[in-house]
Amino acid sequence: METLLSFAQENSGNTGGMSTLSWLATSIGLWKMFEKAGEPGWIGFIPFYNMYKLCEKVMGNPWYWLRQLVIIIPIIGWVGYFYFTYQIGKATARSYGQEDTWAWGYTFLSPIFYCITGFGDYSYYGVMGSGDTRTGEARQARTVDYDVVKQDAVDDVEFTFDRTDD
Repeated sequence: METLLSFAQENSGNTGGMSTLSWLATSIGLWKMFEKAGEPGWIGFIPFYNMYKLCEKVMGNPWYWLRQLVIIIPIIGWVGYFYFTYQIGKATARSYGQEDTWAWGYTFLSPIFYCITGFGDYSYYGVMGSGDTRTGEARQARTVDYDVVKQDAVDDVEFTFDRTDD
């Protein structure tokens, strides 16, 4: 038991396991996305090259990912990094026939959203969705619309409230 406790204390600040898990989920999701886009799936496992190919497939500019290197500038770089990451996410959403709001998911939860897109029933429609010829109704088929129905008032219903004192 003491060995287990000492191991836990020594490795309490180690986040390598989560980083590896995040990289693995991202790579697997990208693998399936690249296969849908007509590219070999193994590209998803090669760091930097996978972002190069993703930007090529969804934005038409394979070197766009280099703009994320602005993160090395303190404070201003962080804002720029999230802006450029959001733009890549928006292009990815359009290329796979999703709404622009998916860009937030690609920005902040990319491993999860890459897996959803890769394993889901989403199709690749080209750079920025240029090949998406679906009608507006077909694009909205994945969403759920709720209608508010007005009902006539019923006069014969009585509500009574009984108060009981303890």
